[in-house]
Amino acid sequence: MTTWDDRYAASSNLFGDDPSPLLLEFRARFLPGMTALAIGDGEGRNGVWLARQGLDVLSIDLSDVALARSRQRAHVAGVPLRTLRADILAWDWPEAAFDFITLIFVHLPPEQKRQLHRAIRRALKPGGVILLEAFHRAQIECGSGGPSDPDLLYTLAEVEQDFSGFEALKCAQVETDVVLDGEPQGKGCAVHFVAQRPHDVRRASDPSPPSTPGSELIL
Repeated sequence: MTTWDDRYAASSNLFGDDPSPLLLEFRARFLPGMTALAIGDGEGRNGVWLARQGLDVLSIDLSDVALARSRQRAHVAGVPLRTLRADILAWDWPEAAFDFITLIFVHLPPEQKRQLHRAIRRALKPGGVILLEAFHRAQIECGSGGPSDPDLLYTLAEVEQDFSGFEALKCAQVETDVVLDGEPQGKGCAVHFVAQRPHDVRRASDPSPPSTPGSELIL
């Protein structure tokens, strides 16, 4: 069975260098000193970009190969980046710890997806923002990559339901450019979802940035 380490080892740059266009669209919200969790961050194209905006970033992935590349990318960019190899479904998630959580092209079976979304809701600080980009169910018709199982894909209705009570800043089905092995694969169909956790006026102060055992800091 092919693992993520195998997939990354077989390519010099699996998903390219450019950050998600969703991050670029909302870049005005990223302020130095804010905390961010980049889930399934792979070779760090999104996590390192966030670190370049001055954020304190924890980049999580299952692949040691990818995380080594993300640390090298951060070193070349001259920015600090904390990395952690972890299964996000088994990870001991901190609560109310992050100003931003990115979930970029992470595709899981339905129940695992809902479990992950629940964890994200808890891990965001009051006022924190989830930025999610994933293939829409219509991606199967595009033929440019992504999961072939429709249950692994997204719809607008399900993200709105899973993040009910959040303020939706963007919820749209969009055309996107698909890149694999550093090469364009054509147009794809994606969900762009950005939503803010409600502020809690009873909260006295923000928690300190999380100190995650086992994470590595690259300077």
